[in-house]
Amino acid sequence: MDRRKHIFILAWSIFIILAVLNLLTVFTPEIGFDALWYHLTLPKLWLMKKQWYFPGGLLYYSAMPRLAETVFIPLIAITGSIGPKFVQFASGLGTAFLTYKVARLIKINSYYSSLAAFSFYITWLVSWQSGSAYIDLIRTFLEIFSLWCLFRGQWIKGGMLLGLAIGTKWLSLGSLFIYALVFGPRIIFPALFVASPWFYLAFRFTLNPIYPLFEPFLSHTLPAVKAIIIRLFLSPLYLTKPVDDFLTPLSGVFFILCLFSFFRFSGKPRKIAAIGILGTFFSLLPNPPSSRFFLPYLPVVVISAFYFLSHQSNQVKRAFQYLLVLSFLLILSLRLIAFKKYTPYLLGLETQNQFLTRVSANLPDTFIDSDSFIKDNLKGKKILIDKLHNLYYFPYDFDHTSWVQDYHRYDYLVTSAEMNNQGWELVHINQAGIRVYKIK
Repeated sequence: MDRRKHIFILAWSIFIILAVLNLLTVFTPEIGFDALWYHLTLPKLWLMKKQWYFPGGLLYYSAMPRLAETVFIPLIAITGSIGPKFVQFASGLGTAFLTYKVARLIKINSYYSSLAAFSFYITWLVSWQSGSAYIDLIRTFLEIFSLWCLFRGQWIKGGMLLGLAIGTKWLSLGSLFIYALVFGPRIIFPALFVASPWFYLAFRFTLNPIYPLFEPFLSHTLPAVKAIIIRLFLSPLYLTKPVDDFLTPLSGVFFILCLFSFFRFSGKPRKIAAIGILGTFFSLLPNPPSSRFFLPYLPVVVISAFYFLSHQSNQVKRAFQYLLVLSFLLILSLRLIAFKKYTPYLLGLETQNQFLTRVSANLPDTFIDSDSFIKDNLKGKKILIDKLHNLYYFPYDFDHTSWVQDYHRYDYLVTSAEMNNQGWELVHINQAGIRVYKIK
């Protein structure tokens, strides 16, 4: 068996193990901050209150595009968090498959096309998001699907898929601009037409059709010109050592090879490289930068990198493949270590509340009904919540002090803070530090 077969079998094995771990994580309690803050909480509140928009305060994201969260509504009603998490899981695998298909479309052989797909999937960020109810993999799948269609001449379908991506996250407006530069402006109308309901909803509730973009409270997200220049100049470093979520040790190398591919080749390979380069630069503009913003462009950067590698000498190819395997083994090791915390829950040795209580130190400002006191005792009561930030696990309908001022209409206040100066009666405090006060 030659070297390439050994590497291919090892890479396939790591891919399968990681996919199984990611699938198992789908069936564990959600612990992702943004998922517990609004990706899951907004659809759950819609089921409880039939309320779409929450003015100001905690859920200011409620006027943003919510295609994924809308899909989550029936899934949460039927499966809880499992359905939304499975959509992300399927999107990760779907993106890996389309990465392979696009690579084959530009005449990369099946071996290197497979390595490109593995290089997308076997990353820390893709792996943990595959088992969490975020929306970045959904956006990534829609954008790479659009690219696949555009390369096949299906520009209306490609534009519509970009519209769905915009309906998932406003940042896909940047992708629409980049794709229009590469494929022509005719894709803009179908994209904006499909995305138009989200512009309408944002305008209806906030008078800003692209809310919260350009709102004063997000002014801190616009970096200084100097910071932008530094990030663009040091792009490989920012991709390799992101502010938040690690991708792979080879992220920066992939980007450099993408640059080489742009300057060396023409036709479809140059178009892919252009999307990767422009998308990378765009993803570094928000402040602070996040590897989640780069994720939709990772497939094209990887494809472009492997197109360049496929035209190099055997010595260069061999050296890079060994680096790739080391990267895959590192990511798998890190994921196995991180997955360990789920095993007691998956083996049935602890309940959801016991699991959440055990990991509560890593869940800041998250409501956890550790002893089920609220579920068992406050059904049918009017409940107000204060201070707490991530409220998906709250079992009943509630209001939050960020959008309600009159406390006296409620029976109980649930908070993580001491409220003794209000004269209310503290009736319970649980292991996670959640306090229940009787208001009247």
